[in-house]
Amino acid sequence: MSRPVLRVLLFAGGPRFYTRQFSSLVTELSARGHGVHVAFQPSKGELEASAKQPGVTHGLAPARPESDGWRSVAWLVRGLEDLARYTHPRYERAPELRERMTEKIGGQLRKSSEFEPVVRRLALRLVRRLSAGPDAKLSERVIHRAARLEQAIPTSPEIDAYIRGRAPDVVLATPVVNRASTQVEFLKSARRLGIPAGTLVASWDNLTNKGLLKWAPERVFVWNEIQVREAVELHGMAADRVVATGAQLFDPWFERRPSTERAEFVRRLGLDPAEPYVLYTCSNPAMTDIAESGFVAGWIEALRSSGDERLRRIGIVVRPHPNDLDHWREVDLSRFDNVAVWPREGTAVITDDARADFFDSLAHSAAVVGINTTAMIEAAIVGKSVLTVLAPGFAQESTLHFDYLLEENGGFLHVAASLDEHAGRLSHVLDEDEEGAARRRAFVESFVRPHGLDRPATPILADAIEELAGLPVEQWRPSALRPVLAAEAALCSLAASRPKQAGGGKARRVGATA
Repeated sequence: MSRPVLRVLLFAGGPRFYTRQFSSLVTELSARGHGVHVAFQPSKGELEASAKQPGVTHGLAPARPESDGWRSVAWLVRGLEDLARYTHPRYERAPELRERMTEKIGGQLRKSSEFEPVVRRLALRLVRRLSAGPDAKLSERVIHRAARLEQAIPTSPEIDAYIRGRAPDVVLATPVVNRASTQVEFLKSARRLGIPAGTLVASWDNLTNKGLLKWAPERVFVWNEIQVREAVELHGMAADRVVATGAQLFDPWFERRPSTERAEFVRRLGLDPAEPYVLYTCSNPAMTDIAESGFVAGWIEALRSSGDERLRRIGIVVRPHPNDLDHWREVDLSRFDNVAVWPREGTAVITDDARADFFDSLAHSAAVVGINTTAMIEAAIVGKSVLTVLAPGFAQESTLHFDYLLEENGGFLHVAASLDEHAGRLSHVLDEDEEGAARRRAFVESFVRPHGLDRPATPILADAIEELAGLPVEQWRPSALRPVLAAEAALCSLAASRPKQAGGGKARRVGATA
């Protein structure tokens, strides 16, 4: 039975994000004969010619203009809602996340000229209350009010016209969870025009440590059953709208083989080919409060002073994060023998050569160490033992998604509370037996490929998108709450209300499936 040919419109954030996360999906859809147009946020730049795919068109996404009077209202409603999620007691152990969101939302309010003084003052008062500490009732009230106000914000005529002109059969948006995300506009316009729409959740931390999903499209596509629960319990999505397809961005790691022999690769790095090496994968600097190079130097010193002779000689490869391009160019680790920083400038894994280099660095390693990075999952797929240290300044244990990697939760990660303990664990995993390998395989199957280790996720996601195109779309029109100042005042009035005593309770968004 032949499939109907679809026109797919994908709003994909920035080009680098898209190339790493969803270019394989677009290739699959195009190979099936569907027409795909990918629209990027103008501030993120355009796609390089070398990354363009045959039969796929690309361009810049539209934006709601300031002149329509609703842009600042939408930002305020969505930004305060994102902050309110971190006021809930479930984030009590993660004050860094609340502080980071407070800084971003409060900072924008202070410097922006789009808000009237009274609105700004009330909004900043609410920011202060939300940032003061856990308060389930306040969190719930703000999220509830923001969800109602979202219903009052009309679609942008410019975005409506753009989507209507493309005449898609299905609209997709990703990542949507960015702070005060404007991608909500695309989902709302699709609903207004009667076009089935879906949100693509891009990564394992997207539903726990970023913004809320503020609009329920016909489908929310996630990796696994853990993320299904997150979408329902943390974001208020209806369970029948959330579909677990697996993590399509990892599909290439299952089939790939090293492009070089180990001895050749190790010599290329300048290491001793007679010794095994440990790969240290650096974190995104946006998620840490300290310079990671200082921690890395202390980590190397701990290995070199270990009582295990193997750790005093073992090779070490430090891989800078691609978002930390400048920092590692100046770091000097030459006082240590058999250590390499590679690639020195940091490289995004979005080209074939970059993927081959990164895969080879994983495949030829004896073990992988990191603080808080997706590379931990990639290492588990390749079959490597993965270790971490609960280091001050990184606070990875305060994030909800970190728990999924722990052994007591079915994960594979070897966690140490100190560098000395870590060195002992590393000595142990150099001799790890089949039990550790079985634990990694079980995690990878449940978390990355829940439909089976032998079933790539990309075709499953493409199937689900084809199914999405045939779903009915409920009618929606913005509610009658107007004018602009009424919406602003309604939310900011929470700041003027009497503070409630903090308490427990389950925070749920209301109106998420409108």
